[in-house]
Order: sequence, then structure tokens, then C-alpha cells
Amino acid sequence: MISKGEISRKLIHVTNVIIPVGYLFIFPFKFHMLIILFCLSVLFILVDFSRTRISWLNTFFKKTFNFMLRTHELDGQLTGATWVVIGSFLTVAFFQKEIAILALLFMGLGDTTAGIIGSQFGRIRIWNKTVEGTLAGLVVCLIVAAFFPEISFWVRTGGAVSAMIAELVPFPVDDNVRIPIFSGTIMMFLSSLDV
Repeated sequence: MISKGEISRKLIHVTNVIIPVGYLFIFPFKFHMLIILFCLSVLFILVDFSRTRISWLNTFFKKTFNFMLRTHELDGQLTGATWVVIGSFLTVAFFQKEIAILALLFMGLGDTTAGIIGSQFGRIRIWNKTVEGTLAGLVVCLIVAAFFPEISFWVRTGGAVSAMIAELVPFPVDDNVRIPIFSGTIMMFLSSLDV
């Protein structure tokens, strides 16, 4: 059964869609979005490093966020939120706008769905994930992809599938980075083939 802290973490994870939605509607120029994400990345990294070295900040951080932080995050490693901003910066930097937005939505919505459904209903385990969670995440990614008809059906489907493969496989890179980068790379590759 998923803990309250983990549910809170996953629900907050959904707010990551602010980044691709902001890129789509509020800051439509890549250069502006990169400046914003770069500044946020630096800020989040500074907070993560400072909280383990400044006692009052560490106390505040633990009192405020302790219920949803994972053990490695409490031990001073970068938090998931920091990895989200870093992954978003890299995704916007590497890929064309529509693909970057879709890859970030896969990370924000697909990964969250996979985590919640997998924790609540998952029975068949692969590595440290569940088949049920991965399939639920894939369904959400495919639904999200349907809202991007300007991207070829096969390209967005390949992106959705690759996003959930990246979510499933225990590769030693934070999933907030590997999901959008891997799915974005696959979509760019498929686009280059004119699929």
C-alpha cells in the first residue's frame, strides 16, 4: 500500500505539467524557457546543497517536506523536484518544441500514473516496478499524445511507449531526467525517418 507521503509526492509530481504548459502557452520561445529553467535549476541545486550545510534551512526543509522525501533525499542528495527542473531544462534544450512538450507531459502524467496505480494495484513485478503501473502510465501517455496531431501518430506512439520503457527499466539516472530525454530522443529519431 502506498504511503500518504508517497501519494502527496505523486500528486505534487502532477504539477510538473506547469513546465510544458507554460512552454506551450506562456513562454513560447525556446530561449526564454531555457533562461527560466536554467535559473530554476541553479536555485534548486543551491537549496539542495545548502539545506545539508545550514542547520536552520535543514530544520525548515525537514519540517516542511520530510513526510514526502525519500531516504536518499533526506541524506543530502538532489530531490526529485530538482531533477524535474534539470530534466526539463535538458529536454527543452535538446528537442524541438512540440517533442519537448510531449516528452515532459509523459514524465509529469505518465510517470505519476504508473507510480500511483502500480503502488495501489500492482501485482506483477518487473525490477522494482509493476506491469499494471507501467500499462496504466502507457494508457495516459497515449491519451496525452492524441492531443498532438501535428506530430505523426507513429512518432507520438513511439514516444509514449519509450517513456514507459524508461520508467520501467532501472537505469541509474533519475526518472525525471531519463523519461523525457529517452522519449524525446526516440521521437526525434522517428521524426527523422518521416514515420
